[in-house]
Amino acid sequence: MARRSDHTPEQLKTLMIKVGLKLIRKDGFRSFSARKVASEVGYTVGSVYHVFGSYDGLILHINVAILDYMYEEVKSALEGARRKEGLLALAEAYVDFAGAHYPAWLALFEYRLDETTELPDWYQERLQALFLLIEDQLLPYVGNDRKKARREAKVLWAGIHGIATLGLSGKLDVVGADSMHLLVKSFIGNYILGLRAAY
Repeated sequence: MARRSDHTPEQLKTLMIKVGLKLIRKDGFRSFSARKVASEVGYTVGSVYHVFGSYDGLILHINVAILDYMYEEVKSALEGARRKEGLLALAEAYVDFAGAHYPAWLALFEYRLDETTELPDWYQERLQALFLLIEDQLLPYVGNDRKKARREAKVLWAGIHGIATLGLSGKLDVVGADSMHLLVKSFIGNYILGLRAAY
């Protein structure tokens, strides 16, 4: 069993995030607990709260790690696409990430903060970085208006997220819909047509 002197606070924080992410990937968020993280790293559950301040803090740091992984994957897909295919590349990469890392992806949405608690700046910055990838691709379709691109990025994400959610939960099969990738391609194509008509 590890001792407190085995790790600096920063090392322990990194270790707990890594272990927490591993537990979520293995068993999903619903069976996750701070106690399991503590047990896995050989410290007390009080040590977890000491490092992160609260259970919320632990979850937010794990979720930021998931967001960072997602950012790298969707950015990589975007860099390999031609400009006119950028939105489709982002959408497909998002769906692929959700499928390949389903328990971790789901954890981003299964845990909700108390309504009185605001997301910390460092968490919001990660979210904004992801949405900026979409916004930058949308700018040519909205007259280079950043405010409009920001709004459309949220709408576009909501549509793709809905397709991923229904597809990965098996609900698309129930209604006999096409595969997620075919739906994503259709959605992006029609969305771009709509933007061109609107702007």
